[in-house]
Amino acid sequence: MLVKDIMFTDFITLSPKMTFFEAAKIFLSKRISGAPVVDEKGTLVGILSEKDLFRGLYPSYEKYYTDPDYYLSEQGLQEAMEESKNKLVEDVMSKRIITATPETPILKIGGLMVATGIHRIPVIDKNNKVIGMVTRGDTYRKILQEKFDLYTIA
Repeated sequence: MLVKDIMFTDFITLSPKMTFFEAAKIFLSKRISGAPVVDEKGTLVGILSEKDLFRGLYPSYEKYYTDPDYYLSEQGLQEAMEESKNKLVEDVMSKRIITATPETPILKIGGLMVATGIHRIPVIDKNNKVIGMVTRGDTYRKILQEKFDLYTIA
């Protein structure tokens, strides 16, 4: 079984110049937990996940090491949350990207997901354009169906 057999092609992309606040509104309104980030040419430059957005609400790790009291104080946390509205997607997105092609075996993608802890993988064409997405849930369900003849009970 190949990625092209399980990838979905109806997905939302984000711009790296979009604000944190704009991205968070999209995640909430569309009920998504992650999206690829593409530049003005449509080239993949990162991934934004709920985890990245959640991390973006808080002061940086650097701030914690230089001023731990600020990081843990109510006032410091409130200030960081207010500042997060103006952060850009490129400031909080993950630049560590694992990609697949339509011809990548799903067993390989599953192994990469387990090894890296990454739960959504963009599917790209030879020009590095995102043409689909594969999630951990879709991957493991298809592996269980194919290898163990297990299916979802309706």
